[in-house]
Amino acid sequence: MDVKRDTIVVSRLCHPAYAWLPRYLQARGLRYAYFIDDNFWELDASVDRHLAPYFNNPAVIETLDRFIVEAAVVLVMSNRLGDYVARRHPSARVEYIVPGVDLDKFAVSAARFERDPRPSGELRIGYPTTRRTSVTELLVRVIDEMRGLHADRVYFEFVGWTPDETAAAKNVRVHSHIDSYDAYIEYVLGRRWDIGIAPLIGTHFEGFKTQVKYREYAALGVAGVYSAVAPYIDYVDDGVTGLLVDNTVDAWVSALDRLVRSPELRASIAASATENVRSHYHQRDSAAQIRRLLHEIAPAHA
Repeated sequence: MDVKRDTIVVSRLCHPAYAWLPRYLQARGLRYAYFIDDNFWELDASVDRHLAPYFNNPAVIETLDRFIVEAAVVLVMSNRLGDYVARRHPSARVEYIVPGVDLDKFAVSAARFERDPRPSGELRIGYPTTRRTSVTELLVRVIDEMRGLHADRVYFEFVGWTPDETAAAKNVRVHSHIDSYDAYIEYVLGRRWDIGIAPLIGTHFEGFKTQVKYREYAALGVAGVYSAVAPYIDYVDDGVTGLLVDNTVDAWVSALDRLVRSPELRASIAASATENVRSHYHQRDSAAQIRRLLHEIAPAHA
């Protein structure tokens, strides 16, 4: 990369070994954009006990702050995170980028699947996720209750992780993490999920994330059920583009059972969510925003 000609984007970097870089670039008149999509300042042991010692290190925080302060523009995809950064660093230029999804990519992949080979009457509830032990107890009990209500008909399909307690359950299927995003799209489209779930406990840290599950379920044409916490309460219209539920077993089971028993409601929610995402969260719009901002800070002679 020729830093004198190309626009510089720094993504999430805050290792103290690179603390010199912001001042180095500034001294040479080289402007950069800094992208951050997680609130690293609020990442403590309750979020991830393995990562917390790193992000709680004063040198890491100091480096992160330095990258923010010296950036020509700070790019975020969460209004809540943008407000947090602006309060912490009032002098920083913080720009909210609409978190998009590539609907065209999903549509092209979907065209390959002309028929659904599943057994008649089978319904699938999808959940792609990394390890999320905070919702383990809730998931275990919900899966057990749904097995009692819809034995041999409703299956939970996990991609990436499932609680150990449910891995061998008769109504649970597990697929390992898929590294390639294109391969992931192909897989989940091929599974033809009827419902998608996105349980979040609602920690302070989680509230700064984007609504990625909502966008992907909409792109898949799937009706989603979401914990009634941030970020989902900021984006999902309850009963219209998804179902928002309290984090109780009864609330989750009731919402899932309602969707299982009503194909009309599933279809209505999926269609409304897809249209909402097409109108407000298409990746083309995100790309146009980023292109405009990067052009603003590009070297004058580029």
